[in-house]
Amino acid sequence: MDRIQLTLLGEHLKKKMILMAALCFVALSLAGLSMAADAQDDNNLTSYEGNLSQKEFTMLTMPMFFGQNGLNVAEAVKFKAPRAGWKLNEVNVLVWDGFNGTAESVPKERVVAIEVRDQDLNLLYRFADTQRAYTNYVFNSTTPLFMNVDLPAIPVSDEFYVCFYDRGAVAVTSEQINETSGNSFLYNRAGKEMVAATLPISDNQTANFNWIMQVAGS
Repeated sequence: MDRIQLTLLGEHLKKKMILMAALCFVALSLAGLSMAADAQDDNNLTSYEGNLSQKEFTMLTMPMFFGQNGLNVAEAVKFKAPRAGWKLNEVNVLVWDGFNGTAESVPKERVVAIEVRDQDLNLLYRFADTQRAYTNYVFNSTTPLFMNVDLPAIPVSDEFYVCFYDRGAVAVTSEQINETSGNSFLYNRAGKEMVAATLPISDNQTANFNWIMQVAGS
């Protein structure tokens, strides 16, 4: 499947996606979440508005919807460089690796990836590593945490995209919104295609999602 066809899915795949979504959606209230970047300056950019501790979230993975093809689908967020000469040097994605404090929930090591792309989707930088070094199990936390990844200073101008490939290793936190998001997307690397973050949640209903991500630079 070279391209993501969200509105023209085969019935078998569509039913499989809906079943996995019904089994795997987890709504989480992060009342205890503490985040320094809620106090922003022009070097700290976020994909959301408001205080995270007052939001309710849904955890999603791309294989949940696209099966094996979801390994090449990223949660993508569009940002805009605050000024000329600005360089991106940090990405934070709010994720959960499934750890709930039990030995049975200790996650297997699996590779996740981050790509930085310009407004024309040209690749500027790619990072890949295992999720365990960054997420809940290592920090002994049973609630979502920001996966913090330091990058070399990457010059970006105007609009750019940060694409996170969860590959089923971690669930990415999102907020469900009424309108199509202006800054959250799905990026299909195989088809080099960026589409709205709109996904099916039942046989005849879709929902719009906004990924929770922060970036920083100087």
